[in-house]
Amino acid sequence: MRLRLLVSYVGTAYSGWQIQEKPKPPPTIQGALEAALFRLTGQLVRVHGSGRTDSGVHAHGQVAHCDVPDAREGFDWRHSLNAVLPHDIRVLEASPAAADFHARKDALRKTYAYQFWQDRRFLPPQLRPFVWNCGPLDLDLMRKAIPYLLGTHDFAGLRNAGTDVENTERTLLDARLEQLPPCEFYPPHAPMLRLAVTADGFLKQMVRNMAGLLAACGQGKMEPEQIPAQLAALDRRAVPSVTAPPEGLALVRVEYPATDPD
Repeated sequence: MRLRLLVSYVGTAYSGWQIQEKPKPPPTIQGALEAALFRLTGQLVRVHGSGRTDSGVHAHGQVAHCDVPDAREGFDWRHSLNAVLPHDIRVLEASPAAADFHARKDALRKTYAYQFWQDRRFLPPQLRPFVWNCGPLDLDLMRKAIPYLLGTHDFAGLRNAGTDVENTERTLLDARLEQLPPCEFYPPHAPMLRLAVTADGFLKQMVRNMAGLLAACGQGKMEPEQIPAQLAALDRRAVPSVTAPPEGLALVRVEYPATDPD
């Protein structure tokens, strides 16, 4: 029986989603899920995710699938998995899926969110694992830069080395930068910013490079009008902005084709 899982996790303690083939492999989200499934089934069960979040990156709605023994039909997988998983990984939903459902290949679009903390005077420890403490940003300049990224482009200039893909063209369907309300528990502070981006797919560290690019515009280090030429170079070295750190990033949502009701 194929299961579809909706998984949320704090990625701070993990070396990303994917299991690493090393003599002493570091902890990963995939590894933790497979270890939990082994405890429940006594079998090696491979878990396939919709995408490979990097080390330190979080997820609100990662989607995964796995094949479990048919004899466990009717088993409460969500409750049982959460009973044996580490506290920083939770299965929000676990439901039967079509035998040919594939979490990665069937995905239509994904949404990521990136959070910027602007106040240099203090960073609440409760937020430290989930924001980039980048300092003051010009919201208007960042928003002025966003339209240059929307649409279909070859995003090779916003891809970091580490994966080989033949096609680096992606379509950025939506990008929104919001100013969040100040938190009442802290002294008066500069508002946190949240960037949410939706695309038909993302390259390696593409969202973090987008966040770094927009921050560079917001810091006055580059002009938004420079972005088209930088993207056209198809070379990461042509984009002078930094790769934003992983802690500010979270996979928010993965969307799939609608299925006909039975």
